[in-house]
Amino acid sequence: MERIAQRVKEEIDSLPDQFDRGEVVMDGADGTPTSSIDKVAEDVILGHVEENELPFNVLSEEVGFVDRGADLTLVVDPIDGTNNAVMGLPYYSVSLAVGTSSMRNVSMGLVRNLVSDEVYFSERGRGAFRDGERLHVRDFLPERSVLLLYMGKYSSDRTLQVAKRVERTRSIGCASLEMCMVAEGMVDAYYMECAVQDRSIRVVDIAASALILREAGGELLDLHGKPLDMPFDLATRSNFAAVGDRRMMEMIGFDSD
Repeated sequence: MERIAQRVKEEIDSLPDQFDRGEVVMDGADGTPTSSIDKVAEDVILGHVEENELPFNVLSEEVGFVDRGADLTLVVDPIDGTNNAVMGLPYYSVSLAVGTSSMRNVSMGLVRNLVSDEVYFSERGRGAFRDGERLHVRDFLPERSVLLLYMGKYSSDRTLQVAKRVERTRSIGCASLEMCMVAEGMVDAYYMECAVQDRSIRVVDIAASALILREAGGELLDLHGKPLDMPFDLATRSNFAAVGDRRMMEMIGFDSD
C-alpha cells in the first residue's frame, strides 16, 4: 500500500499548473460527479494493481467494485478532500484499506497526506503509526475539548448544538485525515451528522482511518453510541462520531453505554 500511495503522490505532484483539477469528467459509481483529480489518482491505483497482479478486488468511489476474483478487497478513496485539492487548500489524502467484506474485518489501513506527506498506517492487532511513530488517542478533559466536525450545506441542525458544547471546533474537509488527528491525540473527536442521508459518509472514505483510530485506542461509533460497521459497498452511508475517549460522546450528547 505504501508504494501505491507513493505513486499517487508522484502523479498528483507532476500535474501541470494549468491542469483543471475540478473538471467533472464522469459520474462515479456512487452517483456523484468525478473530478479530474479523482480520476487521475484512481487510474494510478487501478494501474498499479493490474501491473503488479496484486491479489485484490478493488472498491473505489469512482469505478465502483472491480471483481478480480480475489479473497481480499482494496477499499480506495483516491482523493479524500477533493474540494480542498481543487481549491488549493493544503489538506487532502489518499486512503487505502484491505479487508474482506466490511469495515470490521479490515486488516490494514493507510492514509497519506498528499500535501505534508505524513503517512498513517495500521495493521490489525499491531497498533497505529504516523511515519513509524506509535499513535495513541488522548484522555478527554472538558476544559481543553476540541471537536472536528462536518459543517456544510447538508449538516444537521443538531451539529451546531453539538459544536457549542465543546471548547473549540474546526471543520477541515477531509474525514480520513481528521480521524487520524483523533488517533494521534491532537483532538478529541470528529463528528458527522448529515440531515440528508445520501450525503453522509461511505465506507471508502473511512475504512482505513477507522482501523487506524481503533488501533490507536479510539472508537468509531454510530450516533447511538454503538460501534459502527459498514459493508464494502457504495450504497451504505452513515453518520458517525470518531472518538478518542468514549466520554466525549457524553459531552456531545449521545449515550456511550
